[in-house]
Amino acid sequence: MLRGDAKWGALYGAEAFVLPSHQENFGIAVADALACGLIPLISDKVNIAPDVAADGAALMEPDTLEGTIQLIERFQALTEEERSAMRANALNCYQRRYALGNAAQEVYRALGLA
Repeated sequence: MLRGDAKWGALYGAEAFVLPSHQENFGIAVADALACGLIPLISDKVNIAPDVAADGAALMEPDTLEGTIQLIERFQALTEEERSAMRANALNCYQRRYALGNAAQEVYRALGLA
């Protein structure tokens, strides 16, 4: 497990974040990757995968060996323009869906305080 500067350095230095998980309740590591503008390559068993993929911020496939291979092949086939667009989508997805400041605003709105 990486923590602190090692974790963030690894994320900012990577080309993609691969998580072919069989089950993730949320996928906080995926949110961390999105916050770094990193493209997640995730299985359909990461609960936030459909939303993130729908935002054009990630690639999603089944949680099988074949699905994982497909994720990597799809990523490798992306042009630099497509990767740049996905990185921008990743940051936007994070800001809109998972940034703590936005979550606080949603709670205030729900409570009628904003």
